[in-house]
Amino acid sequence: MDAFNAQNIVEGEVLRYQDLYPILQEKYPKYKDVQKEAEQHLAKLAYVNPAPDGLMLTQIGYRSLTEK
Repeated sequence: MDAFNAQNIVEGEVLRYQDLYPILQEKYPKYKDVQKEAEQHLAKLAYVNPAPDGLMLTQIGYRSLTEK
């Protein structure tokens, strides 16, 4: 979710994988499939929906970001 904040992504916008991966690698350098795990975790929480070129932030995900 930090990546969505860093890129100023709002509800309905897509965070491209090429922008997401470096942030995940920096934050979790020891995880082999960090992007896949992050996508599955956030989708399970209904924060994102997979898009062809990245992850689309849902209304639930956006609310989670703005309530912090």
